[in-house]
Amino acid sequence: MTHLRSRVQPGALGGLLALAVALLFSASASAQDATLTGTVLASDTGEPLIGAALLAVDAGRGAATDLNGAYRLEVPAGTYTFRVSYTGYEPQEATLTLQAGQTLTQSFTLDPDLAGLEEVVVTGALSSRSRSRSEVSVSRIDAAALADVQQYGDVNQLLNGKVAGVSVQPSSGNVGGGIRFNVRGGGGLNGDGQPLIYVDGIRIDNAEYAGFGAGGQGIGALSSLSPDDIATIDVLKGPAAAALYGTDASNGVVLITTKKGTIGGGVGAPIPFQVTYSGTTGVNEQQFEYDALTGGETFEDANAIFENGGIQQHTFAVSGGSPSVRYFSQFDYRDEDGIVFGNFQDRRSMRGNFEAFPLPNLSVGVNTSYTFSTIGQPQNDNNILGYLGNVLLLPVPYQFTDSLAVRSISTIYRTNQYLGSAEARYTPIQNLALRAQVGIDASDTRQDQTFPSQFVYSGTNSGERDVYTRENDQVSFILDARYSYRPMTGLNATTAVGVQGFDRRLRTFSFGIQNFGTSLLADAGAGSDYQSAGEFFNNLRQVGIIAEQSFDYQDTYFLTAGLRNDYASTIGDNAPSVVYPLARAAVRLDRFEAVPALFSLLKVRAAYGESGQLPGSFDGIPLLYASEVGGDGSGATIQQIGNLAIQPEKVREFETGIDLEVADRVAVEFTYYNQTAEESIFGRQLAPSTGLVASTLPFNVGEISIQGFEFALNMTPLSSRNASLDLGVILSHQTNEVKSVGVDRNGEPLPPLFDGFDINVLKPGLPRAAFYVQPVNGALFDADGVYDGVDVGVQTNADGTPVDEDCNVEDGRCYRGNPYPDFNGSFTASLRLFQNLTVYALADWATGLRVYNNTDNFRAQFGNLTQRNELADQLGFTTSGDDQGDFPDLAPGTQEYIDAANAYARTEGTLDDNFISDGDYLKLREVTVRYNLGPVLSTLPSLGLVRTAALALSARNVFQTSLYSGLDPEVNFNGARSLSRGQDFLTLQNPRQYFLTLTLGL
Repeated sequence: MTHLRSRVQPGALGGLLALAVALLFSASASAQDATLTGTVLASDTGEPLIGAALLAVDAGRGAATDLNGAYRLEVPAGTYTFRVSYTGYEPQEATLTLQAGQTLTQSFTLDPDLAGLEEVVVTGALSSRSRSRSEVSVSRIDAAALADVQQYGDVNQLLNGKVAGVSVQPSSGNVGGGIRFNVRGGGGLNGDGQPLIYVDGIRIDNAEYAGFGAGGQGIGALSSLSPDDIATIDVLKGPAAAALYGTDASNGVVLITTKKGTIGGGVGAPIPFQVTYSGTTGVNEQQFEYDALTGGETFEDANAIFENGGIQQHTFAVSGGSPSVRYFSQFDYRDEDGIVFGNFQDRRSMRGNFEAFPLPNLSVGVNTSYTFSTIGQPQNDNNILGYLGNVLLLPVPYQFTDSLAVRSISTIYRTNQYLGSAEARYTPIQNLALRAQVGIDASDTRQDQTFPSQFVYSGTNSGERDVYTRENDQVSFILDARYSYRPMTGLNATTAVGVQGFDRRLRTFSFGIQNFGTSLLADAGAGSDYQSAGEFFNNLRQVGIIAEQSFDYQDTYFLTAGLRNDYASTIGDNAPSVVYPLARAAVRLDRFEAVPALFSLLKVRAAYGESGQLPGSFDGIPLLYASEVGGDGSGATIQQIGNLAIQPEKVREFETGIDLEVADRVAVEFTYYNQTAEESIFGRQLAPSTGLVASTLPFNVGEISIQGFEFALNMTPLSSRNASLDLGVILSHQTNEVKSVGVDRNGEPLPPLFDGFDINVLKPGLPRAAFYVQPVNGALFDADGVYDGVDVGVQTNADGTPVDEDCNVEDGRCYRGNPYPDFNGSFTASLRLFQNLTVYALADWATGLRVYNNTDNFRAQFGNLTQRNELADQLGFTTSGDDQGDFPDLAPGTQEYIDAANAYARTEGTLDDNFISDGDYLKLREVTVRYNLGPVLSTLPSLGLVRTAALALSARNVFQTSLYSGLDPEVNFNGARSLSRGQDFLTLQNPRQYFLTLTLGL
């Protein structure tokens, strides 16, 4: 990851060693104290490092640098090792002797930590260490530094393109919509394929949900989280790293740490206090215009539905601290309109993070946030009530639903969310650390959907009102103890044990009514025709007992082993105990004399770990009953059949890699991984004679294998006081193959499992969610050479084998690629000129990607596919799309006629093979020009209170080139969680965004 540096780095103000400073610092000083003063500067720029932490390791005292990079620390007379650290720079140590009453000056110059190798990152549920000592691949995003340069509206924008092996994409251009994480090969076959997400140690809701649908898209729970609250993000990308997080961690773990205050200086140092304001104004605009090829005869009507959506954001923050307390509080308001009417988000969030150190060996902290969010969702995707369905499908617009009727539909989600956690850390004796943390993510959402009675809508009668509520409360906790000791000279060991728990309660309620007597009333009580009502409750409980043992020999050899025993309410009563082991090792080869001094780091590593995915909420319940109303009254019927022996899917991962840094200028990380998921859960139909046919019976029978590699390169070819250039390259590759989806009661393989639209499949021998469809071979001709329909089906050789190896004769289908790219990556560049001007850009790309253009499929069926209409004219057919005879008729039997006929056959609607397209793309994703106004404002006496200031102009989704036949290859019509992947069906494109941001610090 490229590190972006400016004069003031908020990430440094909340560095982890600043916490250690506060834990150990004592405010009192005796008469025999000595004083150490000095400055901490950056070697590459010569600028002061504000908030750098200075620790007297042997004295248990510390201080932080001020705005000029200066520090002052008083310690008892003696000899000490002083350690200085700062985020983004390598730490430095010096051993000094101070006499009683002496004032000694010692300045430090820190070298850039190009790849963040000395940053302390979380490497597991019980461990954290610097990346230079980690045995697994862990990626860190310095979110505060990135947000200091580029404007980000949500977590998706902050993450995408920044981490090797991870892509994060919205499923549509809806503001506040769902996002999907694709981590490595996607993990096992069960679950939603998403990582666990923790904020300040608390597991949060990462669902996409929709009450009464709007065509396919849902609302993303993460849309309530403000990126401006975030300091850092650590990503554990698979079971090898995330094993001790237990069941549900097979797709990795995302660890978000929010901002904190600043530890106060030592005796005589000023108390840090900072007030910051950030104001952004911006616009969302249509990224791609429709033309005759992509929009048919109604392309101008399609372009007319788009409008520029305004963006306003204001963020106020107050932070500071003393030797015994630090605090950070922030209010953030963001008002954003999408690119079609009815799509918007109004988000207001408040955060307060507090940490106190009442004793040298005790710290207590509280992190809280409250968010109120209102999201307006437009109708689109798989329905005829939205704009796109009415301006793209037919040659005449708004034949399904009147334009004013479309505009009058209201779908509003209102969400209140509270995140809160409390943590205590206690060191009762030297080298023994105890930690206790508990937290809650509590949210309630209400959806109101209204179809006014004065308009006509398909499926409604004189108006409709729908209400959906969702209450999600989840509590998580962890208790752990860690003891560090030295069994022999040069060998450091740490033993850690703990228990981690999670309790989630989800309630939903829905109610729908139609037929309002007057358009003046839209209250749910005014409708006379009851349509539906229902409620749902689910409670999931998990507890894991964790143990980990690690060794560090001479800071060269590193070894860790761990184990987690999991218990969960969804596991069958007769299932065996669930145990997840891990083992990992690393060697610092640069410690050996034979390795050239040019290598400041050369480390090889290997790791193995296991994790899983829990069964469904009801898979372990033998018989689940549901209420049902009939003509003779109400009663209970069997809804689902469960398996008492059901257990979690198990995912095993081995990874190995190398990390190196050359001359403090070039850093490389390479990782190869291999995953196998077994005991995946699939249903098997029981014999009718059992009487248990209400549902399939779940069994642990599925399997998938995954492998790939990740490559990250960071370099700083230029670094001086006046100019610097940071470059970064990420390359990721993944491939996977489904091995089994189970067998029936006779031991025969079960048929492939398709998504609800018969496009994506889970089938042995193919990648996950592969496109598997009936093939189109071209046109058929009669005896006179005239077009006579479409030639479909698998073509075979004389021996009955398929001509195309990607086809299956028995299924009558062919493999047509998959919606996950084989390769993807990004390139970043950050150029600083004249000390104060920064230019930043990020481009990302994907190859081996396929997308199903279902919009064109339906346009072909409804007569609004220009390509098909023109070919029909050439073949002498009459079409609604071209009555003018613009193209000369071709003569049957000629090569031109044959070519046109084959092309026409490949535009035949209802044949999915015709509309699966290459989706490779290259995007210029982010561009920013930022100027540091601080030096200019400091010369103005009237603005003396302004300590920092910057003005930035930034843009997102600036440019795209793609092989896709549609507009946006990244969308998916059925949201961010379903098996349907890579399907574009009347889905709103992602917008282009422009921002102007002013930041002030007092």
